Amino acid sequence: MVEKICQIVCITLLIVLLGGCMFMEASDEKIKDRAFVVVNAEVLPEEIQNIIETKKTEAFQMAYHEANATYIILGYGMQETSGYSIQVNEVYEGKDSIWVDADLIGPRKNDVVESEPSYPYVIIKTDKIEQLIRFKI
Repeated sequence: MVEKICQIVCITLLIVLLGGCMFMEASDEKIKDRAFVVVNAEVLPEEIQNIIETKKTEAFQMAYHEANATYIILGYGMQETSGYSIQVNEVYEGKDSIWVDADLIGPRKNDVVESEPSYPYVIIKTDKIEQLIRFKI
């Protein structure tokens, strides 16, 4: 239980740090690509899934760290219809941080969409990250 509380505290601190660091200039020059895969929410602990559920109506970025992996979660908030997806263009190492480049892709002109709102987000799994994570969205 203490470990889970520590993980949630770490995630909260990371969110605060990411928000505060958005005002700092940072070079997004690529040093090298970083391997990653997109995974389903079911691989995350229930506590993290619950945090995503509470945050999904607004745009958000967060990370969850395990012993050997980091999960980067990127959400685009509420969209008016279904048919949205997120394309992860690349994850790479910069001079002093890890960069995530992703785009929200809307429904195409001829796609059939539901009039219900959707809440697109993506979960990216990569090797453990010690550096600051920055986003190009």
